[in-house]
Amino acid sequence: MARFAAQKYRKTHGPRKSRSGAYQEEAMIWGIHPVLEVLQTCPQSIREIAVEKEKPGRRLEELVDLAQKKGVPVHMVAGGGKTGQRKSARFPESENTQGVFARVGLPFLTLDGLLHELNHIDVPPLLLALDSIQDPHNLGAIIRSAVAAGVHGIIVPKDRSAPITGTVIKTSAGSVFHVDICRVTNLVSTIKVLKEKGIWIFGTAKDAPQSVYDADLTVPACLVVGSEEKGLRPLVAGQCDLMLSIPMPGKLDSLNASVAAGVVLFETVRQRRARSV
Repeated sequence: MARFAAQKYRKTHGPRKSRSGAYQEEAMIWGIHPVLEVLQTCPQSIREIAVEKEKPGRRLEELVDLAQKKGVPVHMVAGGGKTGQRKSARFPESENTQGVFARVGLPFLTLDGLLHELNHIDVPPLLLALDSIQDPHNLGAIIRSAVAAGVHGIIVPKDRSAPITGTVIKTSAGSVFHVDICRVTNLVSTIKVLKEKGIWIFGTAKDAPQSVYDADLTVPACLVVGSEEKGLRPLVAGQCDLMLSIPMPGKLDSLNASVAAGVVLFETVRQRRARSV
């Protein structure tokens, strides 16, 4: 563990003022709860909100009132996406929008930006890297668990990964706005950089000889989770310092990717809490 002797982690992980290496991409979200979550936590990211005229209700009225207080543009549109010339305010087809959607700017960090943010925490960093998670519901559930576990950053590849869409945002219950998400071109190269910075890389595989419960996860760590069908790609697994498995004494020998990520994340939380006592 001498690898970490030169690393210095400062301050606490809280509201971030410096956003070096940040950029935005646009996405669309729908549903009362997801839109309210963004309004309450990150209203500056909302470009516009569209509300269906034919969908009255107290919760929608409260949402519109809050948007107006936050200075967010609200457009009342006809049902079924009949919005005339307002192409930007078309309701998503085949989705239960609950009468509301919003266009938002999703915040992403470059790898340099994420590393810059890690300099502002005073605990060993905990990162989560996702390899080939292509189901948007799984991705959203993983992000939600990661935020609940206090992860400092999530790394996703630009290719071989589900994009951050309205489905992901809704499944995550708006958690995407509560964590740094770093999109990278090459996950293997990114892992190499993290190792150079003193962060241990822990991969997950159902047939790994070492149990997650026997590993020391209190060190600066990046947990790497692969798809439930194929797991980690060989090149990614080859860069991991240690491969870990989740003991499963039952009749099944595999877990949904989001469940597996949650198990490993909260074992890390347990160990770190025990170490701090």
